Amino acid sequence: MAMSNLDFDAIVAGAGAGGAAAAYYLTRAGLRTMVVDKAQLPRYKACGGAIPRTALDRFPFAVDGVIQAEPDKVRYEFPGRSPVEVPLPGKPVAMVMRQEFDAFLLAQSGAEVLDGTAVTGVVEEAAEVRVEAGGRVWRARYLVGADGAASTVARKLGLRRKRRLGGTLEAEVPLGDSRLRDEFGSRAVFSFGVVPWGYAWVFPKGDHLSVGIGRFRPGKVDLRSALEREMERLGIPLEGIQMHGHPLPSYQAPMWPFWSNSSQEPLSTRRCLLVGDAAGLVDPFIGEGIRYAMASARLAAEAIVRDDLSGYERAIWQEIGHDLGTSGLLADVYYRLPGLCFEIGVRNPEAIQQFVDVLTERSKHRGIGRRLLLATGRWLVKGMPSSQARPD
Repeated sequence: MAMSNLDFDAIVAGAGAGGAAAAYYLTRAGLRTMVVDKAQLPRYKACGGAIPRTALDRFPFAVDGVIQAEPDKVRYEFPGRSPVEVPLPGKPVAMVMRQEFDAFLLAQSGAEVLDGTAVTGVVEEAAEVRVEAGGRVWRARYLVGADGAASTVARKLGLRRKRRLGGTLEAEVPLGDSRLRDEFGSRAVFSFGVVPWGYAWVFPKGDHLSVGIGRFRPGKVDLRSALEREMERLGIPLEGIQMHGHPLPSYQAPMWPFWSNSSQEPLSTRRCLLVGDAAGLVDPFIGEGIRYAMASARLAAEAIVRDDLSGYERAIWQEIGHDLGTSGLLADVYYRLPGLCFEIGVRNPEAIQQFVDVLTERSKHRGIGRRLLLATGRWLVKGMPSSQARPD
């Protein structure tokens, strides 16, 4: 790709997991790349930080140095009902601190970095894109928007005008208490039913816990009060804990079952692409987006290397969007009838294993509806224990 008199082959706006991964794939392909981020790096980001180990294994370098913990069990809870615990053999999920993980990925890229500098303008022309940042205009062949749920790049380009936002709130709690270490040191916890259209979590992170709550649909909810109540219930101390909030895109799936440009806002223009949260690629059921940020970054880099962005959205749908659309249908059912779904889904060992397999990338969302129906039917035929049959 000839750069002529341009400053870069590609500029990446945002140094999160998606932006750092995009920079890595672009520089590995030989493209001169600059990453621009409004924050001073490394920067804290409110995030559970759970990533399937398989997603990390796609990189040709070891990431063990930034993995904080690998839980060997996961517990699901619902108010007023006994919890369900499932083992995680082989430790298939890694827990990371985002400021460390994102910085590590970015360092692997070798891209030029301009931090503490916000993108303030984007002008797309036939043969280049001009990015205004830090009082200067930078010229490149392509621009990758990886600047989060409230993406400036998307706004400047008129993309994702109908985006909807949920939100998360997280606290980091020291694991100094031996009781906390015994209870949560190697266990991930999901608490459903504590907030509409979302859940609270407790994830181990080495010497501390990530304790948070997320709502994956728009709407006014007092997340702080809900999280404080859940922490008190679990016996997790609140004193001196600082909470951090972060917007989360609410994924809008294409009309089932086919891709339709009329039902899905575009994620690219002739010279610009959106990845990760900026593209709205977050699981609408569990709110997880790191794996999708990194996957979309790879697809974006491949399109740029081809010098043709026309197939990017189709590639996103085939590799990511179909699964997220299926997850959206599951979320619609589960979060409308959470108590009933907890009883006939989470309590069903075969059904909950389907969710664990998706969480750990042992299987995909695609086809999970049929698998869950079959698992539920078999379980009901065997006879659901009467003590567990508590309808909403």
